[in-house]
Amino acid sequence: MSKFNIQDRIVLDEMVDTFTAEMNKNHDEAELMDKRPIITREYWLQMIEEVQRKIDSFTTVKALKQSRKYR
Repeated sequence: MSKFNIQDRIVLDEMVDTFTAEMNKNHDEAELMDKRPIITREYWLQMIEEVQRKIDSFTTVKALKQSRKYR
C-alpha cells in the first residue's frame, strides 16, 4: 500500500477539519435546543483523534511535516 503524499494529505486534513467543525456545530445546536445527541462529543473527538493517528501512520514523512506546519 502506498503512503499518502502531500496532495492526499491536504484533502484528508480538510475532510477531518470539516467533519470536526460540523460535529461541533451539531452538538452546539443540540445543546441550545436542550437535546442530547446519540453519540457524545467526547466520543467523536476520541474517534477523530484515532483516525488522525492512522492517517499520520500512512503519510509520508515529507507530507506529515507539511501538514503539521500548516495546521
